[in-house]
Amino acid sequence: MIKFFRKIRQSLISENKFSKYLIYALGEIILVVFGILIALSINNWNEQRKDNEHEQIILKRLQKEFESNKKQLYQKIEIRKKVIKNCVDLLNYYDNPETATLDSLIKKQSRLITPATFDPVKNDLVSSGNIEILKNEQLKQLLINWSTDVIQLQEVEQMFLRYSENQMIPYLDKIGIQRDVAFEFWEDNLINLLETKTYTNPVPRKSKINMLTKETLLNNATLESQISYTLLINEFNNQESITLMKRIDEILKLINLEIKQ
Repeated sequence: MIKFFRKIRQSLISENKFSKYLIYALGEIILVVFGILIALSINNWNEQRKDNEHEQIILKRLQKEFESNKKQLYQKIEIRKKVIKNCVDLLNYYDNPETATLDSLIKKQSRLITPATFDPVKNDLVSSGNIEILKNEQLKQLLINWSTDVIQLQEVEQMFLRYSENQMIPYLDKIGIQRDVAFEFWEDNLINLLETKTYTNPVPRKSKINMLTKETLLNNATLESQISYTLLINEFNNQESITLMKRIDEILKLINLEIKQ
């Protein structure tokens, strides 16, 4: 092709057809530029196609991650709801001692020692810069804010975890009801096991040396305070979790709109 154009140019020059040569040369330049533009357009189209495919892979991965996050967060909310209910029941026993029994006090107390902590699937989308491939600006902003939203919830969860480890559980040891609490804890399988399974209560029976009475527990101001704080912090965590659940729903809605079926 190059030799063909060269022969035409040489022929026009040798015949002193300079004006025609200029027109031809201009046409040749336009043809070359046109060819370059077509090549660039094809290259851009290929790059855009690759970006679109990569975006779809990322969106589908995010969809699975946030569906998993939503399921886990729902479980944590439900665990805290049970804790909150048992706190309310215990405080009602303090207000109405005649409705309580020693067994009911111990049983409900055992339901307060399982802190629920949210641990979402972690991805490096933001830190790696891959988030820029997403076209939906609203979705990108929600994903950028996601880590901050999670940290805000986890900080309060850790407050209760530390309180349970450093205050509640040691105090149950101090007043001598830890064995009974442990027995009741395993008896009804409140613990958030990784899978549902049948097991034998590892605590063989309740204590035979614990002499505490219902009246002793219901006159224990420290125990009442701990129950009140447990209620406060778990209710706060659930309100934060409900807000986070709305974020997940919003993210999933936008992801589903962007995924090409």
